[in-house]
Amino acid sequence: MKKTREWIRKSKKRQIKKKDCGNVDWMMIVNHFFKELPQWINEMKDPRNPSYTTYTQADLIFMGLLKNACSVESMRQLEESFNEEECIHTLRILAGDKFLDEIPHCDTLNYYLEKLSPSCPSGLRKKMVTSLIRGKQFYKGRLLGTYWRVILDGTGIYYFRERHCKNCLCTTFTDENGKQHKRYYHKVLEAKLVLSENIIISLGTEFIENEDEDVEKQDCETKAAKRLLERLKKEYPRLKICIQGDALYATEPMMEICRNYGWEYIFTQKETRQKKAAEAYEWIAAEEENKVESICTEKGTGGYANLVDVVAGKKERMNLYEYRYKKEGKGKQKEIHFQWITSIELTKRNLEEMITAARGRWKIENEGFNNQKNGIYDIEHINSYDSNAMKNHYLLVQIADILMQLYLAWNPLIKEINQSIKNTSSRLLESFRRYLVTDEDVLRIKTYTTVYLE
Repeated sequence: MKKTREWIRKSKKRQIKKKDCGNVDWMMIVNHFFKELPQWINEMKDPRNPSYTTYTQADLIFMGLLKNACSVESMRQLEESFNEEECIHTLRILAGDKFLDEIPHCDTLNYYLEKLSPSCPSGLRKKMVTSLIRGKQFYKGRLLGTYWRVILDGTGIYYFRERHCKNCLCTTFTDENGKQHKRYYHKVLEAKLVLSENIIISLGTEFIENEDEDVEKQDCETKAAKRLLERLKKEYPRLKICIQGDALYATEPMMEICRNYGWEYIFTQKETRQKKAAEAYEWIAAEEENKVESICTEKGTGGYANLVDVVAGKKERMNLYEYRYKKEGKGKQKEIHFQWITSIELTKRNLEEMITAARGRWKIENEGFNNQKNGIYDIEHINSYDSNAMKNHYLLVQIADILMQLYLAWNPLIKEINQSIKNTSSRLLESFRRYLVTDEDVLRIKTYTTVYLE
């Protein structure tokens, strides 16, 4: 709870909000970090017949990005929300289309996304991520000053009572009456790039789906991870990466992939996954005093052991470390224990940073998809029943999320009044609908300025 002196009076909040030029600030952030974004969009391979096109690709893509950034839930609401002269003028500036005189119809956007190859928005995201990395603004967020943390995380996004397409995954469950039912769903695996503590963006996406409805073995997260990592290596061949994941990935085949690609890794360790390694760690820990007391926010105890793989007879490098602390709960003290496995050599100097990074994976996984499902994007909402359009809608969410995270990390007014992300998105929509961008605003948007992010 805030201290009394930190509370802001309602009258002062209103005065602060009057200074907020949401649409201009959002456009400034887009132009600052991705000045060539309209050009990148129009360079994508257009699947439409040139004889029947009215809108540029930038018109349509920016319309989809604004839908997500402004928390417009459905395609029907998209047209109703942005059918204002102010929105048309703003979209004209964003897309660089001086001939634009009307907002695209939601069916026009869906038709375009049905035809567009998902590799196009994926390629657009790659250009944006590469631009952020080369900008060197986020170098401080690297692990041990060297490695970019990439966190693997999978989740279900669409669910159906009946088979939606041949690519659907299928599961069977038993109800209270003992009757079995089939449920069909689509799942996705994300590789999240940690730029800073508050900015975690999508680096790569792999859709988990069956090749055909009659396959003997369904696609799974492990198979998708191998495909995703292979593609990341091709797209970012020289990027120094540390892969993070839960105990599902703590296997020697996954460690071998990381070693072959020249990457490091940190995986959650459980005895059910690497039993011999856990036994070897206990034996080494009893012989050596590799412990550090009173570290991290809970002032707990950390311990580590290098080269556990040698004792356990494993082929891949396995250095184990753990963290313990006591937590008060219901009048009793409960000990919380974490353990991880990594290829990075552990020392007393880097142990606390390694523990913080490993624990951050859980927070990022939960907050990342939770925000996209229950926050402003509602990624489980089906904007189109076409399989290709569903993928493109999802990828547009990831691109919009990059823009929104940069905007939220910069905007000083949001921090000053402690405004929620949901309210920020709603106010951003009203700003696009009601505020006409002037020539003076355009000059501010296109003038280079220093942007400080927290």
